[in-house]
Amino acid sequence: MYQVSPERLRMVGYYNGVKSFINYALYNPKNTSGGDIKCPCKRCINKKFLDLDVVMIHLLQNGFIEKYLC
Repeated sequence: MYQVSPERLRMVGYYNGVKSFINYALYNPKNTSGGDIKCPCKRCINKKFLDLDVVMIHLLQNGFIEKYLC
């Protein structure tokens, strides 16, 4: 049968956590604008409103800014 490495499980867990974060952010009016949300990745530093799919990619590639709180 297939073996799942601990690193792979962490990646899946992080992906699921990012999806949950985006769903939560959608219901927080201060972080939304016209269906877009603020991107808390290390590059955008929570200053840009972006499409949900773009935020997902940014967070998966760049990670969250340090000590980020919703």
